Amino acid sequence: MTRNPLVLLLAALFAFTPSYAAASSCNPNEADVAEARIMHYRESKCADQVLDQADGALDQALAYEQRGEVSRMCSAFYSAIMQLDRYKRGEWRDGYARIAEKIDDKFADRVARFENTTCPQKILLYRHLALKGDAWAMYRLGSSYASGTGVAQDDNEALAWYQQAADRNYPDANMALGVMYSDGKAFVPDYRIAFNWFAKAAEQGNAEAQFQLGSLYRKGYGVTKNSKQAADWYRKAAEQGHAGAQAGLKEMYQAGEARKPLFGY
Repeated sequence: MTRNPLVLLLAALFAFTPSYAAASSCNPNEADVAEARIMHYRESKCADQVLDQADGALDQALAYEQRGEVSRMCSAFYSAIMQLDRYKRGEWRDGYARIAEKIDDKFADRVARFENTTCPQKILLYRHLALKGDAWAMYRLGSSYASGTGVAQDDNEALAWYQQAADRNYPDANMALGVMYSDGKAFVPDYRIAFNWFAKAAEQGNAEAQFQLGSLYRKGYGVTKNSKQAADWYRKAAEQGHAGAQAGLKEMYQAGEARKPLFGY
């Protein structure tokens, strides 16, 4: 069988042309190689190096804490988190899922530990992550503005950040917005809007939102009064151990607003 000379030429060219592979994130001056195995090894070593450095910074932070140097502890801790954040957002991620997962797990652990401190840099972290689209950070920033923790209290800022987190379907943000529109502390109560936010959080399994939704149905605030719906939502919350919902059901049974089932709440 006669082969097309052009096809043979192209095949020869591809055979001798190495595939493109970039250097590792830690050493951009490394020579490119064609083997994916080698590139994965390089990036894995780079990730280990970054993790070791971050662990070293954390150890330093803990040493500062033991000496009572809280300010230096906070700075070192924050620096370690930001170092991980810079690396985890690199262009290398798409080709190395397992390495990315390891880095993400370490980052999440560090952020959780930092969250339990009183470091003022937490606000910087929330804002940094929020501006990059992190719904959890948006919610935490909103909570900080709502309570005036680490920033000047500002209900409008709280509302804006809660809204952004809720737009990303973050359950706690839905709940927070429901509270803002129902408790009358930040704004004149608007139970119709509050009902919509509580409904979203309730559907996501939030027991407090289920209780609040039941209460709105029971009172007819923001929605047509409906004892059956009130009892149904109270039961969902009560089954999760919500004391207020359990008490609310007891009141409804005693008042004849709902019929108590043979089993359960």
